[in-house]
Amino acid sequence: MRNIFLLLIIIILASCQKEIDMDYHEVEPLLAIEGRVTNEGVYVLITRTRSMDDPDKGRGIDGATVTVSSDDAEERLVYDATDGRYHSPSGMKGVAGRAYRLKVTLDGRDYEAASVMPQQAAIVSTQFVWQPVLDNGVLMYEMWATDAEPDVRNYFLYRMERRATDPKVRQKQGSDAYRRNTFDDRGSMDGRIYRDIMCLNEEMMDGRDIEDDQLKQVVFDGDTIMLELMAIDRPTFEYYQSLSIGQRMGSNPKTNISGGCLGYFTAGNISRADTVVYYQDSIIRR
Repeated sequence: MRNIFLLLIIIILASCQKEIDMDYHEVEPLLAIEGRVTNEGVYVLITRTRSMDDPDKGRGIDGATVTVSSDDAEERLVYDATDGRYHSPSGMKGVAGRAYRLKVTLDGRDYEAASVMPQQAAIVSTQFVWQPVLDNGVLMYEMWATDAEPDVRNYFLYRMERRATDPKVRQKQGSDAYRRNTFDDRGSMDGRIYRDIMCLNEEMMDGRDIEDDQLKQVVFDGDTIMLELMAIDRPTFEYYQSLSIGQRMGSNPKTNISGGCLGYFTAGNISRADTVVYYQDSIIRR
């Protein structure tokens, strides 16, 4: 009886389809600034928000005066039309422990922010494992890193890139990260940071035909995997947390830039794991 009842509900819901026209309210474009000072370099991207039905990707805005400074140096960044970003002409790189300040002047308005670069959390080891969960297996990417300041709260952003061998998968994936998230070091012990990154469940790898909308999730033999771990300050952590919530709730993320714009400025310390090539038969099973 229960199965029959559920089937009736599915049939009723399937027969009650109706097209809904979404009425989006047009608003004036807002300025968005993304600025980073890291141990690998400096860049600032300035764009404006677009209408939801605008298919064009936003290009970086030229014509701004952009400076990044610390206690012992100040540098004006130069716009590069190839990627739409402002870069350091001298190859400036951030140093752990230093405070960095950003100032952007555009159309007569100033936008300013500051950030202190944390110590690096060096990645020690990474590996893929199949973790049993009920009757299914979940592919996890385990990461261990050093906690340079175990006595204080530290914040991190990881970004996993997957370079697919299949052109169709590459097209579906686009430029988006395969996995990205923030976390802090609560629960870490003995000066070590541990993170499990969930990739996919085993049902998606059971040999059946994979739907197009799953191509961005599945890792195939021969795919190249790269992991970046960036130590960030608390305002940057709160920006990404609010960005995640805002994507679900339809609200703008919290910003640490004054002057009335969207975006963030961070001084982050990057560590990278060795690049690995994925092969399903070599994955450890727990």
